[in-house]
Amino acid sequence: MKKIVFFYLFHLTTLYTFAQSFNYYENIYLKDYNYKLSIHENYYNYPQTVKIENTTNSLLDPIINLNSTETLKLSFDILADEYSPFAYTFIHCNANWEYSDLNQLEYLEGFSENFIENYNYSFNTLTNYIHYEFIFPNETVKFKKSGNYIVLVYDVEKNIPVITKRFLVHENIVNIEMDVKPAILPQNRETKQQIKLIISDYRSLNINDPAREIIINIQKNDNWNNLLKNIMPSFISDTKIEYDNPALMTFNGGDEFRDFDIKSLRYFGKNINSIETRYIQGSKIHLVDLYKDLILKYEDYKFKYDLNGKFTTSISEMKNKDLEADYSLVKFRLKTDKLIKKDIYIYGELTNWDTIPLAKMNFDLKHNEYYGYLFLKQGYYNYKYVTNQNNIVSSIENNFKETRNQYSAYVYVRILGSSYDRLVGIAKNNSNSLN
Repeated sequence: MKKIVFFYLFHLTTLYTFAQSFNYYENIYLKDYNYKLSIHENYYNYPQTVKIENTTNSLLDPIINLNSTETLKLSFDILADEYSPFAYTFIHCNANWEYSDLNQLEYLEGFSENFIENYNYSFNTLTNYIHYEFIFPNETVKFKKSGNYIVLVYDVEKNIPVITKRFLVHENIVNIEMDVKPAILPQNRETKQQIKLIISDYRSLNINDPAREIIINIQKNDNWNNLLKNIMPSFISDTKIEYDNPALMTFNGGDEFRDFDIKSLRYFGKNINSIETRYIQGSKIHLVDLYKDLILKYEDYKFKYDLNGKFTTSISEMKNKDLEADYSLVKFRLKTDKLIKKDIYIYGELTNWDTIPLAKMNFDLKHNEYYGYLFLKQGYYNYKYVTNQNNIVSSIENNFKETRNQYSAYVYVRILGSSYDRLVGIAKNNSNSLN
């Protein structure tokens, strides 16, 4: 059955009712996604620097406890000179990030649609933008149920989606022991990392059939496109459930992420080859050229500090990173022969962990190298190069068992007759002890 949300927006003391509605199946992606703001296909027609952050620590994953005082902040920039009204709402999802069977009255308390009232104009930047942000839950909207959620930002006047971002609301009920260890199978020992889980204290949930009523998902590096789903138990008793399958519960170790630092546009940060000011598409902007990347097929793992693919906005010379940080057109270059029937993409949180068209690289026959551009706000960025064949994203570099990765285990429960997947436990661990 098609789900259509009609927006009723509360702004100050006035209630506006809009006749428009979004058809979720046709217009909304239940993932992290930045939507085109106009028909033009370029860097300037998308929301920029979209971040969903824990207000306690910006590097924490977007997760809050149900009925707690914890909050998340969603922020983004629109490259424009004039303010546009935006609003936000929430979509509850099942464990597989599909629409749940709940309606908004069942999982939201308060107003389901709210205007974004906190916005400011950039100051002293070559690229003009308006910075928007809001914190939730807040005095106008709270969550009644745990589970997977999408926060949807939309343009009130155009009635189009602008941003979708994933986050989690959980209940800390079950106890989860999570172990990250070298892979056991001989063919995986040097390249993969293996996960083992033990769940206890689950009987309070009145579970009768753990194999059917408990859903386990395991995620690598806060990347929802790198997920082991619906894992079956290997052992069940009255006190614990074990998940230990050497053939299925493994991840490619990968390699540490590449990085660059554009916190300053006056001085060269890490991996910066040059910084210029140019007129591009009629606008004066900064052009940052990174050092040329090489594919290093070395045999042994080499440690390098990274953020596991994430980025942070920051600025060296000024105080307010939200309003005084400028944008740059960053050029990536990769020295390698042209791949046959494969495209190469720039990849990481800076592309929403997705192989988006704007991150697709072009091949330069003259210099025998790939190149690509992304329009990015000042800060520190992680990235890597990947291919995508049949929706399978693969790194073009080596896999090492020692690579430092973070893993998250999510435990959902759907008792027979229940209408949603309840998130009752989260565990996190890393592979740092393997190197």
